[in-house]
Amino acid sequence: MNKRTLLLVAHGSSEFKGDNPVIQLAETLSKRNLFDNIIHAFLHQQPLLKDVLSQIQTQELCVIPMFSGYGYITSELIPKALDQVSSEIRVRIFDPIGTHSEIPNILAKQALSIVEKNSLKPKEVSVLIVGHGHTKNSKNANQTIMLARSVQKVIHGANVDTAFIEEPPLISNWAQNTTTKYLIVLPYLVGGGLHTQEDIPIMLGLVSGNYSKEPFSGPHYIQGHTIWYCRPYGFDGSLADIILKIVSK
Repeated sequence: MNKRTLLLVAHGSSEFKGDNPVIQLAETLSKRNLFDNIIHAFLHQQPLLKDVLSQIQTQELCVIPMFSGYGYITSELIPKALDQVSSEIRVRIFDPIGTHSEIPNILAKQALSIVEKNSLKPKEVSVLIVGHGHTKNSKNANQTIMLARSVQKVIHGANVDTAFIEEPPLISNWAQNTTTKYLIVLPYLVGGGLHTQEDIPIMLGLVSGNYSKEPFSGPHYIQGHTIWYCRPYGFDGSLADIILKIVSK
């Protein structure tokens, strides 16, 4: 029996086609040899969480929810699923990865790399942090707004705002809400699945596609603006170290 197992739990999608940062993270962490076993599971694609949990044999199970913030999934669904784990296993479930204090720095770094590579002046740039949002639950929107404030402190001069897939201000209204020529779009999503492949690009006026192969896509010229669209922060190389910091507490 393994002494310590690390489990990364993500949303997943049966329709998503592209690189999955959670799978990549599990592989990266496995090479560190700090856990006896490192596994991943999804809610909507293989391997399913319920199946993975039914096979776990370990003394201690550390669970990292690979989500941007708190909500029904992280507060109720995952904890309830963990009830099926043997009472002899010590289960430790941590805060969602997106709530960690270093995430704003990752997003700010994404934006600043574009500013520097293109010799842009921060005051000429708008940064749009896009989240999922939900008309019946304000948690995700509030967390995204708080994140934007933290990013604003790192990116001096640039205007940082938020928009959402499912609630106002909608991403599709970006043009009327953007006052600068240059716009950098940062998904506040770990992987995003179809949200980052289809929903967000189409709402921006881009075509659907796999935007995760490179750190960012652009420049794109749309409605008189120059846009760069960044991939989800789940692909950032520092996430492995962040996860290890979390579980070491």
